[in-house]
Amino acid sequence: MNQNQQQILKPNLEIGQMHQKFAQESSQKNKPYNDLLSKIWVTFATFDETLNTLQINCSQIQYEITTKLYNLLQNLKTFLTLEFTLQKQEQERFINDDDSVSENFNQKHIVIPINKVQKQIQMKVQEFDISQKTQSLQSILESIKHTQPIKYKNLINSPVYSQIHITDEPERTHLPYKQDPKEKFCILPFLKSCIGKDLTRIPFPLIFHQPMSVLQLIVQQFAYFDQIKKASQCDDSCKRMCHIIAFTLSRCTSSLDNQKKPFNPLLGETFEFLTPDYCIVCEQVSHHPPISAVHCEGRDFKFWAQNDSQIGFGGTNIKIAMIGKSHLYLRKYKEHYSFDMPNMLVKNLIFGERYFEHVGKIKYINHQTGDIGIVDLREYGEGQNFTQVNAEVRDCNQNLRYKITGFYNQSLYVGDELLWQRIIPGQEAYYYYNYIPLMMQANYLNKQTLLEIPCTDSRLRPDIAALENGWKELGQNEKVRIEEKQRERKRIMDQRKEIHIPKFFEIKEDIDTKTKGYVYKGNYWTEKHEVMDIF
Repeated sequence: MNQNQQQILKPNLEIGQMHQKFAQESSQKNKPYNDLLSKIWVTFATFDETLNTLQINCSQIQYEITTKLYNLLQNLKTFLTLEFTLQKQEQERFINDDDSVSENFNQKHIVIPINKVQKQIQMKVQEFDISQKTQSLQSILESIKHTQPIKYKNLINSPVYSQIHITDEPERTHLPYKQDPKEKFCILPFLKSCIGKDLTRIPFPLIFHQPMSVLQLIVQQFAYFDQIKKASQCDDSCKRMCHIIAFTLSRCTSSLDNQKKPFNPLLGETFEFLTPDYCIVCEQVSHHPPISAVHCEGRDFKFWAQNDSQIGFGGTNIKIAMIGKSHLYLRKYKEHYSFDMPNMLVKNLIFGERYFEHVGKIKYINHQTGDIGIVDLREYGEGQNFTQVNAEVRDCNQNLRYKITGFYNQSLYVGDELLWQRIIPGQEAYYYYNYIPLMMQANYLNKQTLLEIPCTDSRLRPDIAALENGWKELGQNEKVRIEEKQRERKRIMDQRKEIHIPKFFEIKEDIDTKTKGYVYKGNYWTEKHEVMDIF
């Protein structure tokens, strides 16, 4: 095959990229064409999944037949790739020709006045220059085709990821799509169907969500990692407790500006997040009830938690009861702290402006010194500052040492001393779910991340990626597909009388609290690619 042929036969993901570019540039008249392309790639992905399911339990002859079907599918993909690549080349040729044919072609795909054709051509050239800074998904994935076959198959056949441009940029400053923060959705019919039901078993429409998994939201809390550093450098054990309280309460800020729910993780879904100061590993270890296990480790500390919640619907509000216990270990002082997380109320679901309240009494224990901290978050209700914090820290003799006051939407104080201050999202963040800079990176997928994360990582969920890019219909279809895939896997496991065993966490009894919970096994970085196909 010569070089020109190789250029023509680039894989299907460039078609997806062309499709997205056309979709952005085309008028409403081209909507059937764009919808058709989406259906083609969804059909391919479904066909692949069906073959994989058939090959699990089949005879040798049946396996050979399914293999032939798979090869036929690859040929179909190649022919479609050739057809649409040639179409793209022909379009670019028309665009660069300054004649009536060029004008007619532009008018067919983009409804603009004749005198603006030259400006449109210039815009297309600029877009072409930008695309040269990205790499095709096919070229990036070629190196893992045999070492990470599940990830390769899922991404190369994805109607979502085939449209996403992958760059080498280490960070990003905004999401690829500006969402409408005032987007409305008729919630009443949905809520009526939820009364008296376990909300963890009800699939929520895509529009209810933000483009983030529950596993990824832990990143928000570590935006205030400096509180752990201060605790590690503080000689007063009760003052250390103050910093730890401030660190944990910072988690409440994630619900202040973003009123949309994160995606429920699939069973076996994982998430990793690395910075120079710490690394985070998460895994969804149970589906019913939903339990997320989290482990974070840095030079000065270890943090681990089990996020186990019960969700109930009360007619006009939702109550999320947090059950799992959280732990923090400071290496320098060899101190183990344990504490719970506050419950959450989602209010004004039907009438008024929806808002969140964090409520309940939280007890912190330093198991080595005997110091305790008590945080009281009361239910204040609408019209009052429900973010008010009242906390106290006592030593092992029950002597009051410190009082913490303030508001978790603003700042916290110990006496007159500023203890903690909230990071306020920037003005542009209004269109990006009010994410602070660190959260902006939680779902970012550059070339390095794409190659390093396992196929179960939340950043590879097509429904989340589609929502982040504003492809809501496609995202809804993908959400339904992967949830159905999870149910099918559960059905097969039930038939075989198998149970799901978490890959990176195991249940152990904690020596200090005498409670059982999920603890990190220490095997993620060596075994993270030895996982199952869930997306």
